Amino acid sequence: MVESVPKYLLEKISLLYSNYNTGDFSFQDAIATFGHDERYTGLILSKLVKAGWIEKRRDAKNTRKKIYHIKNISEIVEEIGKRLQEEK
Repeated sequence: MVESVPKYLLEKISLLYSNYNTGDFSFQDAIATFGHDERYTGLILSKLVKAGWIEKRRDAKNTRKKIYHIKNISEIVEEIGKRLQEEK
């Protein structure tokens, strides 16, 4: 299930999307994209994963590292739209 997100998270997902589209990226890539420290970046990624906009998995070569990717944006928007229609 995908949830609506506040503007500041939408801006962060937009930054990631402009750099990686729906391809894979690492935590270090996200730090470089956001220009913030590890703690803030971890908080943002955690919120986006919890909201259903980003998926994460463990790196097969190094299980301590996580690989992230953005879900299909059009599917996210469609899912949110359908849920809003149902709430009417």
